[in-house]
Formats: sequence, C-alpha cells, structure tokens
Amino acid sequence: MKKPTIDEWFAIQREKARRMGYIGGVEELGIWSPRDREIYERYHPSMKILYVHGLSSSGTSQTASMLRNCLPEDVVISPDLPIDPDEALELLRLIVSTQKIDLVIGSSMGGMLAQKLRGCPKILVNPAFHVSQLMRGMLGKHEFFSMRTDGLTEYEITEELCDRYECLEREQFGGLCNHEREITLGMFGRYDDVVDCSEEFKQHYPHVCYYDGGHRLSEEVIKELLVTKIEVFRAQMLD
Repeated sequence: MKKPTIDEWFAIQREKARRMGYIGGVEELGIWSPRDREIYERYHPSMKILYVHGLSSSGTSQTASMLRNCLPEDVVISPDLPIDPDEALELLRLIVSTQKIDLVIGSSMGGMLAQKLRGCPKILVNPAFHVSQLMRGMLGKHEFFSMRTDGLTEYEITEELCDRYECLEREQFGGLCNHEREITLGMFGRYDDVVDCSEEFKQHYPHVCYYDGGHRLSEEVIKELLVTKIEVFRAQMLD
C-alpha cells in the first residue's frame, strides 16, 4: 500500500482529532473533506498490540489502561503473566501466534520477555535484562501492584525462581538477525534508578530513544513519546 500524500496526511490528522474529541484548534489543518473518514481508514490501519507488564504488575496496569485510552481504535492485549518465566514466555508466544499481533510493547521484566518474541516489531521500555539479580534481593512474598483477573493478590520469589529467570537471561540475545535489530526500539528513562540496561541494549540493537523520567512511565511520556513511536510503527505497516 502506498503512503499517503500530504493532503491525505492532513485528512488523517483531522479525522483523528475529530474522533478523539479535539474539535477546536484543528482549523489550521484546513476544511474537513467528506473523504476524510475514508482516507483515515485506508491509511491509518488499526493494530493489535500486545503489552507485556513488569514484575509485580498485571494486565490491568496503568500503562495498559492508558494505551487503550490513547488508542481507542486499536486492540491492546495485556494478559496477567504467570510468575514462572517459562510459562510466561509460552503464553506470550501463544498470543503472538494466534492473535496476529502487529506490535509488542514490553516494560521492565516484560521488556526482557518481549525481546524473546522473535519476528515481532517491538518497543522495549526500560527492559530488565537481568531481572534475576534484582529478584535475589527481594526473596519472599510480595503483593501485586494492580488487580489480576485470576484473583491472585501476591506472589513469592524464591531462589529457585531466580535461577529459572537467570537461565532464560543467559540466552536472551541468541538468534538475532539484522531484520530483528531493525524492528526493535529501546526506550530508556534518563533517571531510571531501578535498572539501566541501555548500554547492553545498544550492543545488540541500533534504535534507541531516551526520555526525561524514571523507570515507570508517566502519563506525559506515554502520550507524548510512546504513542508517537507507536504511530511510527503503524506507518511502517503501509510500506
């Protein structure tokens, strides 16, 4: 599919603004055309996005909810991950293979797991490539930050669980090809005091961006940076 012309691009922006309720303030884009809706649907394809949450979080995390609010026409799939890494990765691979996922977004521990989903365009947000090291200092029971659909409210970190994560981490960069490197973006907070794997990421992937913030994404960063990067991946679907 060819990319839109500048006039068609303006039509996309007008229709996007109208659908999101931003009626005032878009006059500078020109008069709305009756064909705006048709052009929008042609050149602004909906996406299936898999969001992979981090340790102690769940599929109802704030980031997942905000992505749904910012991208109302897209489908954002955000499952509760099993605490066991092999079971979590198996679930994610099943979703990718059966749901025809267009883009994967993984945060923290979820970024490490998402990195293993070969062949999928992906955005890794502060990926914790060595989450096992962090977990070894957190042995014991912990509460989940947000409600899970399975009703679980807590989980336990054991030495055995840390060993299973470490085993997965040893092979996390295996099998990378040039295509995989090109379809993967790393997003890193400049003031992340939880994990900082940006230099390790750059040893394997060329595409990196930074934002002013910490480990957890703020509403502003989600709206102004993450959603913008998602739109870049959407545009690449038209190639």
